[in-house]
Amino acid sequence: MDAGVTLGESEWFRKRFGQVAPAVAEGLIRAGRAAHETSAETKTASGLSTDEPYGATFWQVLALTVVEQLAAIQGTRTVRPKGSRFEIPVISGTTVYAAKCASRSGRSAGRLLLSWSHFRDELLREVERLPDEVLPLAEWQDEEDAELTPPTSESEAVVLVTYVASDRGGLERIFIGDGYLDSDGAVIWVHHEELPVKVQLDLAHMMPRAAVTRFDEAPMDDLDMSARDDALEGTP
Repeated sequence: MDAGVTLGESEWFRKRFGQVAPAVAEGLIRAGRAAHETSAETKTASGLSTDEPYGATFWQVLALTVVEQLAAIQGTRTVRPKGSRFEIPVISGTTVYAAKCASRSGRSAGRLLLSWSHFRDELLREVERLPDEVLPLAEWQDEEDAELTPPTSESEAVVLVTYVASDRGGLERIFIGDGYLDSDGAVIWVHHEELPVKVQLDLAHMMPRAAVTRFDEAPMDDLDMSARDDALEGTP
């Protein structure tokens, strides 16, 4: 790793992941790099000028690789919530949900877009809202009761990890934090931090990839490449 560069050392990271915070940060960076490399290879092998092969590959490889990269961390298990096409890692009670930003997304933390879905809305529903944003109250619940509702427990948190990537731009940015989506798919951060995508890591244990010469030789095991409206947006 680059001298002087520390990963996962912030107070927020430590509260969410404890002593394994640096390993979590490093694993998420590795996962993003692997997803980009595989997706770029797939597009090149396809011979297509459009970004469909890249986008359709990235979000699926990311979901699989995040689990692979975090699996060896102490206290890690996986769950597959209703509506999810892939397993999601849970580290010491903290659920880690990683997603590729939509192709129309901006690159700064305040301009990120994900494709809205009922699954994502439910998964991120318990994330603490900003003071001026609250979820609709049930008919039987009054405002006084709502004010007494505590935020999500730190030991049972759901953190969002967003990846900004494209075939042309590469893996550009990775943001992680307490966040949720509005009805348009815009990411609303309560707290966020950025992981450095250019940091030097020890990549010795990453799985080697054979050269790809044809589209059907690309490393696509267990991936669903059927046509879907949200394939380019990374919805699980």
